[in-house]
Amino acid sequence: MMCFQCGKRKARIEGLCEPCFLEGQPPLFIRNLKLSKCKECGALHYGSWRDISLEKVVEEHVPVDDFDYRIEQRDMVVTVSVVARQWFHENQTHAFVQQTQFTIHVRPSLCDQCSKMLSGYYQAVLQVRRQDHLLTEEERALIDSIVVSNLREKDFISQIKERKEGTDFYFSTSKAALRAAHILRKQLGGVVKESYTTVGMDRQKGTDIKRGTILFLLHKYKPGDILLCQNEVFKVISSSQKLHLKNGYSEKVFPWKKVEYLESENQLQALSSSKYTVKDCQVIDVTPSQVLVMLPDFETRYLKRPKDIKVKVGNWYSILFFQEYAYWM
Repeated sequence: MMCFQCGKRKARIEGLCEPCFLEGQPPLFIRNLKLSKCKECGALHYGSWRDISLEKVVEEHVPVDDFDYRIEQRDMVVTVSVVARQWFHENQTHAFVQQTQFTIHVRPSLCDQCSKMLSGYYQAVLQVRRQDHLLTEEERALIDSIVVSNLREKDFISQIKERKEGTDFYFSTSKAALRAAHILRKQLGGVVKESYTTVGMDRQKGTDIKRGTILFLLHKYKPGDILLCQNEVFKVISSSQKLHLKNGYSEKVFPWKKVEYLESENQLQALSSSKYTVKDCQVIDVTPSQVLVMLPDFETRYLKRPKDIKVKVGNWYSILFFQEYAYWM
């Protein structure tokens, strides 16, 4: 049977030859686009604000599967030339090739997240403090690094305030602030406390708008502190999940509830530097149980030999003197 339209070729598809069938297909049309591009983060608004490239937008927008394209951009107008290969019927022997163009108009704007961030928007403040002490510069730097590196994609911190007593982080959401506080507690130890106040009403949802204050409180004892514990002097080795104390003779590790109990019984307290002295002493002689040391004023004294420190004649060691006692540190 011949093609009923041209009568020249054999009918292959629905009574038509393939050329006549393809001529009857609608021309390829791709609608023009208007996009907004965030001036701060570069996100594009295509359906919603997305971290997406212009090429990806083109690939999603063209309504065929098999095509090539070329992009030409002049200022904020993008011209996209498309060559598409289409299959309309299973009896086609070759793809139907069509060419077309469309334009994308891009205008500068601010995405929702950057707009909130630049305006100082926040839902919660994460306050980082150390109990009874000021944060050191090293602690501030470490905490900043932990908090910022653990931000999720849609979270942001609109402001960081360095205060005398610690650091305040202004978070986009209460969930993000609370998540950061728990990460700090997991890595550094400490306590997390949270409180919320109502600051308005969401009329669309009919719910209260609340603003949170999340307090992350580091324990007051920090590495290097000297403590008097159960009538013995120790140096704080770490104070994260537990309190780890050590001197040259013994070692103690306490959970924080035990620490609170010892404090309540006056069996644990920090020693101020005025209550002890640390002197560099030279080892003169070593016996199985004692060590003869020479103090900076040339006085000599026998001390109990430490368990965890290898002492060698002629070497110098730091020794802490508290009342009539001496401790290898």
